[in-house]
Amino acid sequence: MSNTKFHPCPVCSLPVKHFMRYPHEVCNDCYGKACDDQGRKLDFYTCSRKEGSEENVFEIGFGATLIESKEEYKSNICYIEAVKCWADEARFGGIVIEAMIDDC
Repeated sequence: MSNTKFHPCPVCSLPVKHFMRYPHEVCNDCYGKACDDQGRKLDFYTCSRKEGSEENVFEIGFGATLIESKEEYKSNICYIEAVKCWADEARFGGIVIEAMIDDC
């Protein structure tokens, strides 16, 4: 028997593997529906780049682009079926999107 815990996706209620660090994470299906406040679909990414000639300087960053226009999207806030969410780089890489739910 597995001890894996799940929580309901805050958008569609499908089960999502629960991580204490991301208690309001959305499911994979909803992740693909992320858009800006005008309904334009978003593509999130993480990147690292090496700069400097004598020193090895690495910058790790999170970003997003509007899928249709390829314009840079300069916010972590996104919407999935009218639910306001926050997208960011996950602790060990990748992207995590969580519903912005007030825990109080």
